[in-house]
Amino acid sequence: MMSVSRLPFMLGSALALVLVSQARAQEPPKSGVIALDEITVTSLKRKADPQNVPIAITVIDGAAIPNTSSDPAREMVSTAPNVMFNSVNVAGQDFLNIRGIGPLALPINALDNTVGVSTNGVPTTMFGYPPTLLDVQQIEVLRGPQGTLFGRNALGGAINVVTKPADGTREFRTTVEAGKKGHLLGEAVAGGWLVPEVLAGRAALRFSRVDGDIPNTIAGGKEGAARLSVGRGSLRFTPSGDLTIDLRASYDQDRRTGQFSLLKEHPRFPVSGGDIVPWITLRRADASLTVEKRFDAFTMTSVTSFQDITSKHSYDYFDSYVFGALTGLPPRTFADPLNDKIRTLEHDRIFNQELRLNSAEGSWLSWVGGISYFRSDYDQQRTARTSSVYANGDYDTAILSQTGAIFGDATVPLSERLKLSGGLRLARDWQSLDSRYRPLGAPGILTDRNSISDTYLTGRAALSYEWQPGLITYGSVARGYTSGGFDKVTLNSALGLPNRAFSPSTGWTYELGAKSDFLDGRARLNASLFFNDVEKGQIIDFLVSGSTVSYVFANQDYRSRGFELEGSLRLTDQLSLNGSFGLTRSELVNVPVTQTRYRNGNAVPNAPSVTASFGVDYRLPASLIGLPGEFLARASYQYVGQREADLANNFKLDAYHIVNGRIGWSGRDTQVYAFANNLLDERPQLYGAAYSPAVHSMAVGRGRVIGLGLSRNW
Repeated sequence: MMSVSRLPFMLGSALALVLVSQARAQEPPKSGVIALDEITVTSLKRKADPQNVPIAITVIDGAAIPNTSSDPAREMVSTAPNVMFNSVNVAGQDFLNIRGIGPLALPINALDNTVGVSTNGVPTTMFGYPPTLLDVQQIEVLRGPQGTLFGRNALGGAINVVTKPADGTREFRTTVEAGKKGHLLGEAVAGGWLVPEVLAGRAALRFSRVDGDIPNTIAGGKEGAARLSVGRGSLRFTPSGDLTIDLRASYDQDRRTGQFSLLKEHPRFPVSGGDIVPWITLRRADASLTVEKRFDAFTMTSVTSFQDITSKHSYDYFDSYVFGALTGLPPRTFADPLNDKIRTLEHDRIFNQELRLNSAEGSWLSWVGGISYFRSDYDQQRTARTSSVYANGDYDTAILSQTGAIFGDATVPLSERLKLSGGLRLARDWQSLDSRYRPLGAPGILTDRNSISDTYLTGRAALSYEWQPGLITYGSVARGYTSGGFDKVTLNSALGLPNRAFSPSTGWTYELGAKSDFLDGRARLNASLFFNDVEKGQIIDFLVSGSTVSYVFANQDYRSRGFELEGSLRLTDQLSLNGSFGLTRSELVNVPVTQTRYRNGNAVPNAPSVTASFGVDYRLPASLIGLPGEFLARASYQYVGQREADLANNFKLDAYHIVNGRIGWSGRDTQVYAFANNLLDERPQLYGAAYSPAVHSMAVGRGRVIGLGLSRNW
């Protein structure tokens, strides 16, 4: 139930949107034949025009994502307003924040996320995020709770990566790139009919590397290097006009020397003080089978998938500069390559099965319904040799997570212009923990077994009104849910205490929006206002009893509200523009009076108050100077504002600006180009922690990469 205190905000929002919508409705059409490309999204489990659905959706063209990006997770959401990527450069610890909704600290396990992530509709965990952006058609970013169709842990929104299908389109392309900081890339794509009109195939391969660019002045060398090898293949079998079978498989290996704890106050920041160069290797293999059978009245779809993800990680527990600043001791005091080290081996096997029915394309009543089963079988072996009692010894942890669900979603026309849409999902979670801990230098093994289960309901309801073709306004309310579970590092094992489960969190989101196409299809402008009310956001907290510190999983309520605007404009056949702007305000509420580390009114960490982006794409006929083909130029700008680093609001992460550019010439079969990623050479601060009021650590993104590329179609 919406409280009275929210009414002025919601009513004012409604008035503003209606005024904007009426202004658009009264704008006279202009002549012209230039129009924006048509867009179709698949994340709603059936084909839909994102301009006609009452959900805030950003669709990012795969061609706009640089091959050269070493931060693909950030690139995936760079043009979506009010979406933030956060990272400590550790597999399974990356996370997203949408509209101020996200983990209130680090993710507690690989399923502790508030954004559902899928590739071609197949869900994964944050352990599998980000997917390698190879041969991508588009990325669909949905803001607001998406639990109806995406299931567990889509409290803040959902992201679906759509790769290019094996649809018979003939394409044989090779690409090579070289640049500064050791950047090298080789890519090959092949596709077409294997048996005309019956069996199509598509394959893509990529190898890329880039050297590190963060000096390690203790161990020597540089951190931040990346090596990626990936391959993907797909087959589409169409034995008849009403049956389609898609088989996809991929494998990739990603090795990085990733830093995560750099002293912010170091005069030459970013500089690493680790006495070894940390490294992480991530291997992912996945396969999916999609069978679609079309009947006169409906379509039946079965999606079966399996993912196998393995990560190895080695790092220094004490950064010499961080702990030197904290203790006042010389940094070299902490430089011991044989001690204070942690090595982990993590393995996650993910199985998903979904069976659904949906309405025939073009039906007056759009609907989808189905059942799904999700299973994550995760285990971790961790060897810790440190001077900290909380990170010392040998750990062996297994977490089994399962979810079964039934769901349905529909859009019903109440009149020629008024539509009612909504859906429900009834789900049940099971999660079990089986852990073993061997203290360093002590006999015996401590074991801990526990399990939890929960049944819950998520859903949404929306009303939309079409004022004229190309202009709708809508209002919606949605219920989101993030599952509870167990801590993957079993923090209390070292104290001989049981590892208790953390509770699930829930939330309500209220949204008002307007979507418009105008100038004869040459322009789009979408706006929305939102209010989120989240109960029991999940955090790691601690209790102090004398000299003993134990960890608990606390819950904290919070709220966020804001505004977002995004649009695109095709001025001519040669020139197109796009941009976005997001504003979010968040606050902790209902903080217990016994809590002394943070208080009511503190901002949610890692949620930027302002995000913005702008892009321009320009094509110029080369015939102006007597050459065939055309010249191409593309530039993009992303701004992420300041955000609090932790719940206590001890310090802020700096705002940053990212500028990417590309310019080149394209002929019938050949393209030559120059590129610059992060042209301003800014270091995006992706995560921070406070050790004291004067000592802070950081994880940062990559600096500038400049190079040349050549692509050839055969």
